Amino acid sequence: MINKEGFDDYLFLRSTSAGAQFMINSNGKVVWYQQSDTLLPIEFAPYAHSYLSLYAGQSPREQLHEITYEGDTLLKLSFGTNGYDRHLHHEIIKDDNNDILGLTHEVINIDLSRVGGKQNDTLKTNGIIKLSRTGKKLWSWAPNQVMDPIAFPEINKHKTDWGHANALMIDQDGNYLISWRDFNQIWKISSISGEILWKYGAQFIKRPEDRFYQQHSINRNLDGDYMVFDNGMDSIRRSSRAVMFNNFGGTIRNTHSIGLADSLFTTKKGSVYQFDKDRFLFCSTMSNLLAITDREGNVLWMAKSTEGFYRAYYLDKDVLE
Repeated sequence: MINKEGFDDYLFLRSTSAGAQFMINSNGKVVWYQQSDTLLPIEFAPYAHSYLSLYAGQSPREQLHEITYEGDTLLKLSFGTNGYDRHLHHEIIKDDNNDILGLTHEVINIDLSRVGGKQNDTLKTNGIIKLSRTGKKLWSWAPNQVMDPIAFPEINKHKTDWGHANALMIDQDGNYLISWRDFNQIWKISSISGEILWKYGAQFIKRPEDRFYQQHSINRNLDGDYMVFDNGMDSIRRSSRAVMFNNFGGTIRNTHSIGLADSLFTTKKGSVYQFDKDRFLFCSTMSNLLAITDREGNVLWMAKSTEGFYRAYYLDKDVLE
Protein backbone atom coordinates (compact mmCIF):
# COMPACT_ATOMS: atom_id res chain seq x y z
CA MET A 1 0.00 0.00 0.00
CA ILE A 2 1.18 3.52 -0.82
CA ASN A 3 -0.19 6.20 1.48
CA LYS A 4 1.77 9.39 0.82
CA GLU A 5 -1.45 11.34 1.18
CA GLY A 6 -4.61 10.01 2.80
CA PHE A 7 -8.15 11.11 2.08
CA ASP A 8 -10.93 12.10 4.45
CA ASP A 9 -13.85 10.35 2.81
CA TYR A 10 -14.61 6.85 1.52
CA LEU A 11 -14.18 4.72 -1.57
CA PHE A 12 -17.31 2.82 -2.63
CA LEU A 13 -16.64 -0.61 -4.16
CA ARG A 14 -18.62 -3.65 -5.22
CA SER A 15 -17.39 -7.22 -4.89
CA THR A 16 -19.10 -9.67 -7.24
CA SER A 17 -17.25 -12.63 -5.70
CA ALA A 18 -18.19 -11.79 -2.10
CA GLY A 19 -21.68 -10.59 -3.02
CA ALA A 20 -21.31 -7.27 -1.23
CA GLN A 21 -20.84 -3.56 -1.70
CA PHE A 22 -18.65 -1.76 0.81
CA MET A 23 -16.75 1.41 1.64
CA ILE A 24 -13.16 1.75 2.79
CA ASN A 25 -11.20 4.63 4.31
CA SER A 26 -7.69 5.71 3.34
CA ASN A 27 -6.18 2.98 5.53
CA GLY A 28 -8.07 0.31 3.63
CA LYS A 29 -10.40 -0.41 6.55
CA VAL A 30 -13.99 -1.38 5.74
CA VAL A 31 -16.26 1.22 7.36
CA TRP A 32 -19.58 0.07 5.85
CA TYR A 33 -20.94 -2.87 3.89
CA GLN A 34 -24.16 -4.49 2.76
CA GLN A 35 -24.26 -8.18 1.92
CA SER A 36 -26.45 -9.71 -0.78
CA ASP A 37 -28.08 -13.14 -0.73
CA THR A 38 -28.19 -13.25 -4.54
CA LEU A 39 -25.54 -12.94 -7.22
CA LEU A 40 -24.18 -9.44 -7.75
CA PRO A 41 -23.51 -8.37 -11.33
CA ILE A 42 -21.15 -5.43 -11.87
CA GLU A 43 -23.88 -2.80 -12.33
CA PHE A 44 -24.23 -0.25 -9.51
CA ALA A 45 -24.18 3.52 -9.06
CA PRO A 46 -23.92 5.57 -5.83
CA TYR A 47 -25.78 8.78 -4.99
CA ALA A 48 -25.89 11.10 -1.99
CA HIS A 49 -28.33 9.03 0.10
CA SER A 50 -28.74 5.76 -1.79
CA TYR A 51 -27.34 3.59 -4.55
CA LEU A 52 -28.71 1.72 -7.55
CA SER A 53 -27.91 -1.96 -7.74
CA LEU A 54 -28.62 -4.81 -10.12
CA TYR A 55 -29.23 -8.27 -8.70
CA ALA A 56 -29.27 -11.63 -10.47
CA GLY A 57 -31.18 -14.69 -9.33
CA GLN A 58 -33.32 -17.57 -10.47
CA SER A 59 -36.79 -16.01 -10.29
CA PRO A 60 -36.98 -13.28 -11.30
CA ARG A 61 -33.80 -13.48 -13.33
CA GLU A 62 -32.89 -9.82 -12.87
CA GLN A 63 -33.93 -7.12 -10.39
CA LEU A 64 -33.08 -3.44 -10.17
CA HIS A 65 -33.11 -1.90 -6.69
CA GLU A 66 -32.44 1.48 -5.14
CA ILE A 67 -31.30 1.09 -1.54
CA THR A 68 -30.35 3.62 1.12
CA TYR A 69 -27.08 3.26 2.99
CA GLU A 70 -29.20 2.38 6.04
CA GLY A 71 -30.59 -0.59 4.13
CA ASP A 72 -34.07 0.65 3.21
CA THR A 73 -35.33 -0.32 -0.25
CA LEU A 74 -36.67 2.69 -2.17
CA LEU A 75 -37.21 0.97 -5.52
CA LYS A 76 -37.60 -2.59 -6.73
CA LEU A 77 -38.14 -3.38 -10.41
CA SER A 78 -38.17 -6.88 -11.88
CA PHE A 79 -37.20 -7.82 -15.40
CA GLY A 80 -40.17 -8.93 -17.49
CA THR A 81 -42.74 -6.71 -15.78
CA ASN A 82 -44.30 -3.55 -17.21
CA GLY A 83 -41.85 -2.02 -19.70
CA TYR A 84 -38.71 -3.55 -18.22
CA ASP A 85 -38.22 -5.84 -21.21
CA ARG A 86 -34.48 -5.63 -21.85
CA HIS A 87 -31.67 -7.09 -19.78
CA LEU A 88 -29.39 -4.37 -18.44
CA HIS A 89 -25.70 -4.20 -19.27
CA HIS A 90 -22.83 -2.40 -17.51
CA GLU A 91 -24.60 0.86 -16.57
CA ILE A 92 -27.58 2.02 -14.48
CA ILE A 93 -28.05 5.70 -13.55
CA LYS A 94 -30.75 8.16 -12.47
CA ASP A 95 -31.77 11.38 -14.19
CA ASP A 96 -33.02 14.60 -12.57
CA ASN A 97 -36.58 13.24 -12.52
CA ASN A 98 -35.46 10.11 -10.65
CA ASP A 99 -36.17 7.98 -13.70
CA ILE A 100 -33.77 5.13 -14.39
CA LEU A 101 -31.54 4.87 -17.44
CA GLY A 102 -29.53 1.84 -18.38
CA LEU A 103 -27.58 0.22 -21.15
CA THR A 104 -29.37 -2.81 -22.58
CA HIS A 105 -28.72 -6.00 -24.47
CA GLU A 106 -30.37 -5.81 -27.89
CA VAL A 107 -30.99 -8.64 -30.36
CA ILE A 108 -31.90 -7.37 -33.84
CA ASN A 109 -33.37 -9.54 -36.59
CA ILE A 110 -31.50 -8.69 -39.78
CA ASP A 111 -30.67 -9.92 -43.27
CA LEU A 112 -26.88 -10.36 -43.45
CA SER A 113 -26.82 -12.49 -46.60
CA ARG A 114 -25.19 -9.66 -48.59
CA VAL A 115 -22.18 -9.65 -46.25
CA GLY A 116 -21.67 -13.37 -45.72
CA GLY A 117 -24.31 -14.04 -43.11
CA LYS A 118 -27.78 -15.52 -43.21
CA GLN A 119 -30.96 -14.05 -44.62
CA ASN A 120 -32.67 -14.55 -41.27
CA ASP A 121 -29.78 -13.59 -39.02
CA THR A 122 -29.43 -11.82 -35.68
CA LEU A 123 -27.25 -8.93 -34.61
CA LYS A 124 -26.40 -8.56 -30.93
CA THR A 125 -25.58 -5.07 -29.74
CA ASN A 126 -26.46 -2.62 -26.97
CA GLY A 127 -28.98 0.16 -26.54
CA ILE A 128 -30.51 2.48 -23.95
CA ILE A 129 -33.71 2.19 -21.94
CA LYS A 130 -35.43 4.75 -19.71
CA LEU A 131 -37.78 3.45 -17.01
CA SER A 132 -40.11 5.28 -14.65
CA ARG A 133 -40.16 4.47 -10.93
CA THR A 134 -43.02 2.06 -11.62
CA GLY A 135 -41.14 0.28 -14.39
CA LYS A 136 -42.94 1.91 -17.30
CA LYS A 137 -40.77 2.20 -20.39
CA LEU A 138 -40.46 5.91 -21.19
CA TRP A 139 -37.89 5.77 -23.98
CA SER A 140 -35.59 3.32 -25.69
CA TRP A 141 -32.90 3.42 -28.33
CA ALA A 142 -30.75 1.07 -30.38
CA PRO A 143 -28.07 1.99 -32.95
CA ASN A 144 -29.90 0.37 -35.88
CA GLN A 145 -32.61 3.03 -35.47
CA VAL A 146 -30.21 5.73 -36.67
CA MET A 147 -27.72 3.89 -38.87
CA ASP A 148 -27.60 0.90 -41.20
CA PRO A 149 -25.53 -1.92 -39.66
CA ILE A 150 -24.83 -3.33 -43.13
CA ALA A 151 -22.68 -0.26 -43.85
CA PHE A 152 -20.41 -1.15 -40.91
CA PRO A 153 -17.14 -2.84 -42.00
CA GLU A 154 -17.14 -6.60 -41.37
CA ILE A 155 -20.52 -6.49 -39.63
CA ASN A 156 -20.95 -10.25 -40.05
CA LYS A 157 -17.73 -10.82 -38.10
CA HIS A 158 -18.98 -8.63 -35.25
CA LYS A 159 -22.64 -9.72 -35.19
CA THR A 160 -22.40 -11.47 -31.80
CA ASP A 161 -21.27 -8.29 -30.01
CA TRP A 162 -21.49 -5.19 -32.19
CA GLY A 163 -19.80 -2.26 -30.48
CA HIS A 164 -19.98 -3.43 -26.86
CA ALA A 165 -21.29 -0.35 -25.05
CA ASN A 166 -19.89 -0.08 -21.54
CA ALA A 167 -20.77 3.35 -20.12
CA LEU A 168 -23.58 5.89 -20.22
CA MET A 169 -23.85 9.42 -18.86
CA ILE A 170 -26.40 12.24 -18.95
CA ASP A 171 -24.86 15.44 -20.28
CA GLN A 172 -25.55 18.93 -18.96
CA ASP A 173 -28.07 19.55 -21.75
CA GLY A 174 -30.01 16.37 -20.96
CA ASN A 175 -28.69 14.37 -23.91
CA TYR A 176 -26.79 11.11 -23.50
CA LEU A 177 -23.19 10.04 -24.02
CA ILE A 178 -22.55 6.37 -24.70
CA SER A 179 -19.15 4.68 -24.72
CA TRP A 180 -18.50 1.95 -27.30
CA ARG A 181 -15.51 -0.16 -26.30
CA ASP A 182 -15.00 -1.96 -29.61
CA PHE A 183 -15.49 1.19 -31.71
CA ASN A 184 -13.04 3.13 -29.47
CA GLN A 185 -15.60 5.93 -29.62
CA ILE A 186 -17.92 8.13 -27.57
CA TRP A 187 -21.26 9.04 -29.18
CA LYS A 188 -23.57 11.83 -28.10
CA ILE A 189 -27.23 10.84 -28.56
CA SER A 190 -30.31 13.07 -28.54
CA SER A 191 -32.46 12.10 -25.56
CA ILE A 192 -35.57 12.91 -27.62
CA SER A 193 -35.01 11.78 -31.20
CA GLY A 194 -32.15 9.33 -30.66
CA GLU A 195 -30.18 11.11 -33.38
CA ILE A 196 -26.38 10.83 -33.18
CA LEU A 197 -25.25 14.40 -32.45
CA TRP A 198 -21.53 13.68 -32.66
CA LYS A 199 -18.91 10.95 -32.46
CA TYR A 200 -15.42 11.21 -31.00
CA GLY A 201 -12.60 8.70 -31.01
CA ALA A 202 -10.81 6.41 -33.48
CA GLN A 203 -10.62 8.05 -36.93
CA PHE A 204 -12.29 11.21 -35.56
CA ILE A 205 -9.07 11.95 -33.63
CA LYS A 206 -6.40 13.02 -36.11
CA ARG A 207 -3.22 12.21 -34.19
CA PRO A 208 -2.86 8.51 -33.30
CA GLU A 209 -1.12 9.36 -30.02
CA ASP A 210 -4.23 11.25 -28.88
CA ARG A 211 -6.60 8.33 -29.46
CA PHE A 212 -8.14 6.30 -26.66
CA TYR A 213 -8.69 2.54 -26.85
CA GLN A 214 -11.33 0.27 -25.26
CA GLN A 215 -12.29 3.20 -23.02
CA HIS A 216 -14.62 3.08 -19.99
CA SER A 217 -16.44 5.34 -17.48
CA ILE A 218 -17.34 8.42 -19.54
CA ASN A 219 -18.00 11.34 -17.15
CA ARG A 220 -17.26 15.03 -16.67
CA ASN A 221 -14.37 16.24 -14.53
CA LEU A 222 -14.47 19.28 -12.26
CA ASP A 223 -13.32 21.56 -15.09
CA GLY A 224 -16.35 20.56 -17.13
CA ASP A 225 -14.36 18.51 -19.64
CA TYR A 226 -15.39 15.00 -20.63
CA MET A 227 -13.15 12.30 -19.20
CA VAL A 228 -12.67 8.61 -19.99
CA PHE A 229 -10.54 5.83 -18.63
CA ASP A 230 -8.39 4.96 -21.65
CA ASN A 231 -7.55 1.28 -21.20
CA GLY A 232 -5.03 1.10 -24.00
CA MET A 233 -4.63 -2.03 -26.11
CA ASP A 234 -2.12 -4.88 -26.18
CA SER A 235 -1.37 -4.47 -29.87
CA ILE A 236 -1.08 -0.65 -29.89
CA ARG A 237 -0.24 0.83 -26.48
CA ARG A 238 0.21 -1.29 -23.35
CA SER A 239 -0.59 1.48 -20.91
CA SER A 240 -3.72 3.00 -19.41
CA ARG A 241 -4.49 6.64 -18.71
CA ALA A 242 -7.18 9.27 -18.23
CA VAL A 243 -8.07 11.30 -21.31
CA MET A 244 -9.97 14.60 -21.12
CA PHE A 245 -11.62 16.36 -24.05
CA ASN A 246 -14.16 19.11 -24.67
CA ASN A 247 -16.51 20.35 -27.37
CA PHE A 248 -16.02 24.08 -27.85
CA GLY A 249 -17.94 25.69 -30.67
CA GLY A 250 -18.47 22.36 -32.38
CA THR A 251 -14.76 21.47 -32.34
CA ILE A 252 -13.92 18.45 -30.18
CA ARG A 253 -10.34 18.16 -28.98
CA ASN A 254 -8.27 16.57 -26.24
CA THR A 255 -7.38 18.88 -23.37
CA HIS A 256 -5.23 16.75 -21.06
CA SER A 257 -4.19 13.21 -20.25
CA ILE A 258 -2.85 11.49 -17.13
CA GLY A 259 -0.54 8.60 -17.92
CA LEU A 260 -0.32 5.67 -15.51
CA ALA A 261 2.54 3.36 -14.62
CA ASP A 262 2.73 -0.02 -16.35
CA SER A 263 1.55 -1.70 -13.13
CA LEU A 264 -1.83 0.03 -13.56
CA PHE A 265 -2.41 -1.20 -17.11
CA THR A 266 -5.76 -2.97 -17.56
CA THR A 267 -7.06 -4.13 -20.92
CA LYS A 268 -10.62 -4.45 -19.63
CA LYS A 269 -12.94 -2.53 -17.31
CA GLY A 270 -11.65 0.23 -15.01
CA SER A 271 -12.61 3.81 -14.19
CA VAL A 272 -11.37 7.30 -13.38
CA TYR A 273 -13.19 10.09 -11.53
CA GLN A 274 -11.98 13.45 -10.26
CA PHE A 275 -12.95 14.21 -6.67
CA ASP A 276 -10.87 17.32 -5.84
CA LYS A 277 -9.08 20.11 -7.68
CA ASP A 278 -5.99 18.04 -8.37
CA ARG A 279 -6.99 14.52 -7.30
CA PHE A 280 -8.12 11.62 -9.49
CA LEU A 281 -9.31 8.19 -8.39
CA PHE A 282 -8.35 5.32 -10.70
CA CYS A 283 -9.58 1.74 -10.66
CA SER A 284 -7.34 -0.68 -12.55
CA THR A 285 -9.47 -3.79 -12.67
CA MET A 286 -7.20 -6.45 -14.16
CA SER A 287 -4.27 -5.51 -11.92
CA ASN A 288 -6.45 -5.40 -8.77
CA LEU A 289 -5.22 -1.89 -7.97
CA LEU A 290 -6.85 1.34 -6.78
CA ALA A 291 -4.86 4.56 -7.06
CA ILE A 292 -5.17 8.28 -6.43
CA THR A 293 -2.96 10.59 -8.47
CA ASP A 294 -2.51 14.27 -9.10
CA ARG A 295 -2.94 15.86 -12.53
CA GLU A 296 0.60 14.86 -13.54
CA GLY A 297 0.08 11.20 -12.69
CA ASN A 298 2.09 11.13 -9.46
CA VAL A 299 0.69 8.34 -7.26
CA LEU A 300 -0.34 9.69 -3.85
CA TRP A 301 -2.27 6.65 -2.63
CA MET A 302 -2.50 3.09 -3.91
CA ALA A 303 -3.87 -0.19 -2.60
CA LYS A 304 -3.97 -3.72 -3.98
CA SER A 305 -6.99 -5.95 -3.42
CA THR A 306 -7.62 -9.66 -3.78
CA GLU A 307 -9.96 -9.04 -6.71
CA GLY A 308 -10.44 -6.51 -9.47
CA PHE A 309 -13.34 -4.11 -9.03
CA TYR A 310 -15.28 -2.92 -12.05
CA ARG A 311 -15.30 0.69 -10.82
CA ALA A 312 -14.35 2.72 -7.76
CA TYR A 313 -16.29 5.78 -6.60
CA TYR A 314 -15.29 8.51 -4.15
CA LEU A 315 -18.06 9.25 -1.63
CA ASP A 316 -18.41 11.99 0.97
CA LYS A 317 -18.32 10.34 4.40
CA ASP A 318 -21.40 12.33 5.37
CA VAL A 319 -23.50 9.75 3.49
CA LEU A 320 -23.17 7.53 6.58
CA GLU A 321 -24.02 10.23 9.12
